Amino acid sequence: METVWSEIAKNGIFALAAAVIGYALWKQMQRISDEAKAREERITAESKTERERMHSEAIAREDRLMKLAEGLTDRFEALAGQYENLALDVRDIKTIVHGKDVA
Repeated sequence: METVWSEIAKNGIFALAAAVIGYALWKQMQRISDEAKAREERITAESKTERERMHSEAIAREDRLMKLAEGLTDRFEALAGQYENLALDVRDIKTIVHGKDVA
């Protein structure tokens, strides 16, 4: 810092102006850097929130699909039971029609 002041004393007003401009540029660069960091943090937070939202939506979709699959399984099992009962009824009817009463 002493070198800066010695140059200001040697070159007078021009050195002072250069020092002020240099300081102003340095402050401006710091402000821009701080804004960039804040913007990056904001984007990162928004991205994390979006990722979490998409993850929870995916889990909800998966739950709905699993419930649908379980419901379809139950319905197919019920249909299989009905089919078995119908097959037994058809066999009984055929037995009665053909006169081969087993019972």
